[in-house]
Amino acid sequence: MAMGHISYSVDLLGGSDPYPIVSPPSSLVSSVTDSVNLEVRSPGYGISLVAETTAGCYISADTAVSCGRTEETGEIDVERRERKPAEDTGVEIASWLLQEIEKGGVVDSTHQGLLFILCALCQQDVSKVRVGTLSNHGVETLRNLKEFLGVTFSFRPDPSTGTVILTCVGSGLINLSRKLS
Repeated sequence: MAMGHISYSVDLLGGSDPYPIVSPPSSLVSSVTDSVNLEVRSPGYGISLVAETTAGCYISADTAVSCGRTEETGEIDVERRERKPAEDTGVEIASWLLQEIEKGGVVDSTHQGLLFILCALCQQDVSKVRVGTLSNHGVETLRNLKEFLGVTFSFRPDPSTGTVILTCVGSGLINLSRKLS
């Protein structure tokens, strides 16, 4: 499994104290293909970790951290300027990614709903996907697809991998604004 990450920061205020954005923790370093260390002057930063399975599936985890802001003006609140150190954020998001990988499936739990929508909107043909534990968002998306498009999914648990295989027949929705050739 190949792993990589993207670290970013946003410089919205001049004169902010520097906050480092660090590489993933040592538990992931042996698997990480690219590693970047930055020192930035920023009131906000984030990290996105992505793992590619040997089957070509991408599993991701990401987060963003910023200073507290006042509700009236949106300016950075001096009293709420403290935020979690970047090192702690890196450890938490790496742990989250490892949990997502452990769940199995072809997408992480955050993107299950998108996958279900794509299956429901495709041609009137059978779509079959494997996901890990169904997320609340995924379940709600399945309910909405049944209500709005009339597409129902069948579920088949796979006890050997701890995953669930979902199957549906697409709605055959056609893009009417697309030119036919």
